[in-house]
Amino acid sequence: MKTIFMAAALLTTSAAIAPAWAIDPPPRHLVFDIMRRGSQIGQHTIDIKTEGKVTTVEETTAIDVKVMFVSAYKFNYTAQEVWTDGNFTSFRSQTDDNGKKHTVVVTGGPEKILVQADGKKSDAPKGAIPASFWNTQFTTRKNLIHTENGSILAITVAEVGTEQVQTPGGVKQARHYKLTGGLERDLWFDQTGTPLRFQLKGSDNSIITSEAQQ
Repeated sequence: MKTIFMAAALLTTSAAIAPAWAIDPPPRHLVFDIMRRGSQIGQHTIDIKTEGKVTTVEETTAIDVKVMFVSAYKFNYTAQEVWTDGNFTSFRSQTDDNGKKHTVVVTGGPEKILVQADGKKSDAPKGAIPASFWNTQFTTRKNLIHTENGSILAITVAEVGTEQVQTPGGVKQARHYKLTGGLERDLWFDQTGTPLRFQLKGSDNSIITSEAQQ
């Protein structure tokens, strides 16, 4: 199932003459409620910060499925991902899947991508990126790296079309993508490329949906 951060007069002057493209975008904090069978079972957050040419993404996921008020399944995940000048640089995640723990470290490069999953090293195909889905880069890639176990996924991305998605902030137009090939997902992104909804099928065939709060 399943990303950091001159004198006042000089700064003021620089801001006045700097072109718009040179100004870093404001940090974004995205929160998703994870729903299953009408009940919230967890929360997923994505924090995106750009400073100059470097974009850092931090993600957390916490799930606690209860049966008769007793925890039947817990899942905790943290990750940090770095992109430099539009190119993937590095990724690190730690997962506790109901007691089973995983650590994935990925180092990017122009010719070679090194993956270390639970201490085992392997190479990922050129152009592969983590399957983190904080933007739509996945639509242009043939391979993704599973963020929880480091496996290499040969995916197929189909664009279903444009749909309306209800959010707390109102109805938004969204592009719907369907992924197949080792990672089955339905994903919705708004016109700016910001994720609005993630959906997958659980091991018990229940539908699990992450809905944006914004």
